[in-house]
Amino acid sequence: MEISANWVFILIIIPISGIFVGAWDLTKKKIYLWLLVLLWGGVGIVYLYSRRGSAPEEKLVNIPIEKKHYYGSYVIAREFFSGEQVDWQYDHFRFEIKDNDSIYFHLTNGTKINKTYRGGISTVKLDTNENLVLHMEPQTHHILKTNPRLYLKDNELFLVFKSKKYHHVYFKKGEWKDTE
Repeated sequence: MEISANWVFILIIIPISGIFVGAWDLTKKKIYLWLLVLLWGGVGIVYLYSRRGSAPEEKLVNIPIEKKHYYGSYVIAREFFSGEQVDWQYDHFRFEIKDNDSIYFHLTNGTKINKTYRGGISTVKLDTNENLVLHMEPQTHHILKTNPRLYLKDNELFLVFKSKKYHHVYFKKGEWKDTE
């Protein structure tokens, strides 16, 4: 069973805060104020830590996106993270969406394509944007288990997939280039 942050806040943080305020009010000992500050400081640190994987300045796209905008080749976006892990992902995952509404997700080792997962795409219009919907075989790669979210940063579009293994995987339009 998963406990949401709202319930933890309502059932634990607020009552403990009330106890500290009440204890300070009765005793006038500063230790209770310090404990209150530490509690809320801890809440703030946990909140900031939970936001660590979010892309800087990410926001939902506010320009009209149509199905034709999705066609093209995609590579791992390395603007948000650095290091060996993102370089490894860049060298091992890429995909292309063709104008016949098919998607080819490639597991690669540099220039060599080791395996390709095939599927189809469609779009669902929400507000002004057509959001991408994947139609993959049941035994597909874990990155393709959910439909991607669409983000815009500095007028560049990103497709962000939620992966059980890597959390969020950011792709952008572009051709793969050797990293060495």
